Amino acid sequence: MTGLGKYPLWPGIAKKQPRVAGPSVEVLSHAARYLHGRPPSADVIVLQSADAVTPFRAEIDALAASCADRNTQFESITLGAAMDHLQKKDEARVALLWSEPDGTGRRLMIGLVPYFASRGSYGSPFAIWHVWEHIHSFISTPLLRAGYEQQAVRRFLAFAAAQGAALVEFPMFEAGGAFDKALRDVMAADGILHRETDRHERAFLRSELDEEAYLAANIRKKKRKEFNRLWNRLAEEGRLEFAVHDGGSDVGAWVDSFLTLEARGWKGKRGTAMKMRANERAYFEEICRGAYKAGTLHCTELTLDGNPVAMLTSFRSGRGVFTFKIAFDERYARYSPGTLLMLKAIGVFLRDDKVDWVDSCAVPGHPMIDHIWAERRTMSSMLVTTPHPFSVPLAGWIALAKRGEATARKKLRVLYDRLQGDGNEQAD
Repeated sequence: MTGLGKYPLWPGIAKKQPRVAGPSVEVLSHAARYLHGRPPSADVIVLQSADAVTPFRAEIDALAASCADRNTQFESITLGAAMDHLQKKDEARVALLWSEPDGTGRRLMIGLVPYFASRGSYGSPFAIWHVWEHIHSFISTPLLRAGYEQQAVRRFLAFAAAQGAALVEFPMFEAGGAFDKALRDVMAADGILHRETDRHERAFLRSELDEEAYLAANIRKKKRKEFNRLWNRLAEEGRLEFAVHDGGSDVGAWVDSFLTLEARGWKGKRGTAMKMRANERAYFEEICRGAYKAGTLHCTELTLDGNPVAMLTSFRSGRGVFTFKIAFDERYARYSPGTLLMLKAIGVFLRDDKVDWVDSCAVPGHPMIDHIWAERRTMSSMLVTTPHPFSVPLAGWIALAKRGEATARKKLRVLYDRLQGDGNEQAD
């Protein structure tokens, strides 16, 4: 049940939500305004630029490390790079959520939610707040300090309501995770209604099996033989090698090689490769260099006579890994190099004593990864109502519109995958 199933479109029928006093707010437009020897004395600090994020980087990463839900995209390196290079008309803001002050007046950062406000979405004249997503987003779970999840959720919802939000949209978060549980508990306790607008599963890797046992358990013997045949055929073309590293001795060379390989394929032909878009290239270079310095960059590649034929860029976060981008040389497409690389990566991840799980970050029903990684992570998106008088009918209308949009997109995706052929490309 979504909480709005009985009354999807009509105002005034659902239980009236109590209005709460808005939290105190301080806005920082840039780092120069951070003139405090301690966190600003407000419940919510709003950061309006990547520069304004800078003084809080250490605290943001400490917050990220404390969270039960991992999200590398909201860690300081990636968040700052996204705000610097991927914003549209300065749309994104970052809400830093703070605890109540202790006896000395000190506050603890308990949450972080990047967001933007929109008007006109699906014909709505009212402000709708969305957790911020961009072209390279693959997860949008807010960062919430363990043990403070409900307090952080309440603070953000009260902040949004006080600022006039008619709805708050939380897209693409892990269903069943700490944020999901805290949000549902707060909504149940406070009489807040919601609509789940999407729920899907994506390929996930988590197993106690070793590589050989995992492949035997999850891939048919005939298919395994076919992959071995493709590997041997590709090896006939030259010296075929598989490597895993953290960026190597020259991370800049890895990044440039990856961008070049991606641009050589169909994305380059369409003009959508990161190398061909200055802002996206800068974003990718910055997050890779930052992750390399932090020790969280994870690289795997297949090379033929020293030249890359498939490359995978991933990022560690706690005891998890998020696979981000894969590129392959389409001249060797008949050997399925992307699939061979992902098969080899299974053993790498399963043997890594620092890794408990790997999120493919792929679209549901991906034609390649879904057939070789057996586990699934469930993702959810949700519209949450506020005390705004039109919040309930607006949630019903937008949920209905999103459902129709998702159905159309699914049909287009099926057609797209058929046109693409062998499905080596990892979903973005």
